[in-house]
Amino acid sequence: MARPGKIQAQPRPNRLYVYFTDDELKQVQEAADMTGLRISVYLRQLALAQQIRPAKSRQSKELIQTLSKLGADLNRVGNNINQLAHAANMAGYDPERIFFEDALSELQGTVNQITDAIKEA
Repeated sequence: MARPGKIQAQPRPNRLYVYFTDDELKQVQEAADMTGLRISVYLRQLALAQQIRPAKSRQSKELIQTLSKLGADLNRVGNNINQLAHAANMAGYDPERIFFEDALSELQGTVNQITDAIKEA
């Protein structure tokens, strides 16, 4: 069986010259670096209004995985606290109920912060 041929990139015979100040060029280079694209590809996509996404670094991927795991762990702890608070409530044990409800509320706030951080990453 023959090996499939290499896909040829669309030729781009037209060249466009753009002039930048040193500061402008630095900003363009930094923006292109954040996306993981060469400057020419970055500017072409920008000019043609194509969506440009920043490249996710290995570090940010690991951070997202860690935050996801922490969020799941915190949810499990929150469920346990909720069960304890429910049991205390059923037994009529009011002083502890307040503690459990406060702890659960704080834990839910932390879980929400982690969830928001994951969505933004």
